[in-house]
Amino acid sequence: MVFLLGCPPKPPDQIKPGDPLPGLSESEMQQFENGRKVFERVFVPADGLGPLFNGEGCASCHAQPVPGGSSAIIEVHASRFIAPDNCDPLFQEGGPVIQQHATPLLQNEGVEKEEIPPSASGEARRSSPPLFGFGLIDAIPEDSLLANADPEDADGDGISGRANRFLDGRLGRFGRKAFLPTLFEFNAGAFPIEQGVTTPFQPVEETLNGTPIPPQTDPVPEPEVSVEEINAVTAFVRFLAPPSRAPESSYEIKKGGELFDKIGCAKCHIPSMKSGPNDSPALDRKEVFLYSDLLLHDMGPELKDICLGLASPSEFRTETLLGLRFRKQFLHDGSATTVREAIERHGGEAEASTMAFKNLTSGEQEALLKFLDTL
Repeated sequence: MVFLLGCPPKPPDQIKPGDPLPGLSESEMQQFENGRKVFERVFVPADGLGPLFNGEGCASCHAQPVPGGSSAIIEVHASRFIAPDNCDPLFQEGGPVIQQHATPLLQNEGVEKEEIPPSASGEARRSSPPLFGFGLIDAIPEDSLLANADPEDADGDGISGRANRFLDGRLGRFGRKAFLPTLFEFNAGAFPIEQGVTTPFQPVEETLNGTPIPPQTDPVPEPEVSVEEINAVTAFVRFLAPPSRAPESSYEIKKGGELFDKIGCAKCHIPSMKSGPNDSPALDRKEVFLYSDLLLHDMGPELKDICLGLASPSEFRTETLLGLRFRKQFLHDGSATTVREAIERHGGEAEASTMAFKNLTSGEQEALLKFLDTL
């Protein structure tokens, strides 16, 4: 089912990037603030950073325009695709995330970074997604996602969204390939994978392309963060609000919203879904204006890179458009510098919508882009 294009109710005060969700209890606000401190923590080798890492803390990759946002940092990922539908994430060779930095102790061993495994069939660049509204996304029922799936394109509209699945079969929704099922796992995995900081869930350091890290390069006892710290970061991200829409101040912007629907963008970038029952009133049965179906779609040969889970190299999760106007780079790899460029590079299932956009008059194109600049 596709939800109709609509506008969220206008709050009394505009919600800015980095603000907490409206309606948090005093206890939840305290969790949000405590989690922000852990999120902004800068790790150093003496307290667990590395030996291999991508950033010194959560905010290294998620700080623009505020903590919880995105950044210009681009990661490197790799995997091995075995046609027609088998994917090896190369866990035994250091994949799928290839760490780009090493601590001084590891550099003393002649290692500057991790390399792409020779057996990889593809490599990928990944920009850091803004985390606004992730708690609401986490709270959307699985049935709501599956209701929009059409893997065999039964309705013949050329759109065949399908769900990705984690290693244990659970439905994924986080990450560019929708591989991770829950917000907690998204955060818990980032500590060892992005910062080289071990956790009770992963108490062993990331390997160097499958080879254990030399013990003298990591003198800090494992685990290097606690479950409580992971819970704190998860609370911060869970309660991080999506920014308010900018007011639709003109007929042109309203027309742009209609065109967004008319040319088929809303088939995948579904304007809204609803969160399910939740213990937190701030997350309980809320309309979430995410502009995504959180499903995998084939985006064509130009954008393809790696496989992950059930996702083929050319399949990606529909990007959410929460806080779109605050972003500086677009597409999964950050290679598009404008929204227009991102639209024009959509292929595969989005090819018809891309051509429809190109066939609009210049005025209509500008109206659609101005509408997107309100998100």
